[in-house]
Amino acid sequence: MELIYFKTRDSLLCVHLKDIGVIKAEGNYSRIYYLNKHEVLLTVGIGRLETILRKKTDDYHFVRLGRSIIVNHKYFQKIDLQKQTLELSNRGLNTVRINIAKSILKSYKDAIEKSLIIKRERLYDNR
Repeated sequence: MELIYFKTRDSLLCVHLKDIGVIKAEGNYSRIYYLNKHEVLLTVGIGRLETILRKKTDDYHFVRLGRSIIVNHKYFQKIDLQKQTLELSNRGLNTVRINIAKSILKSYKDAIEKSLIIKRERLYDNR
């Protein structure tokens, strides 16, 4: 299990990477939303946190959406452009829905569709 520890003046916080659904920037802080609806505020900016995640995770599933949001793509479930929501879920056990600007969601949707087309083409090329 991949863990990251954050030290503050008075405490030590353990973050379980596999359970993170969304990370949102809040000024110089970052708020982590776990799939079980638990949330934690870190005294680390989202840019620094993204660097830490890249170094610490063997199987990197985090995707930066715009300036202020990182999502765990492993839990991607649904994009609703009309409602401007992104839904993440771990096989229906826990679900997180977040509101994101339509333009950012559209870019994410297009990237997912493009990667699926490339994977499908590779599959057919290997036959």
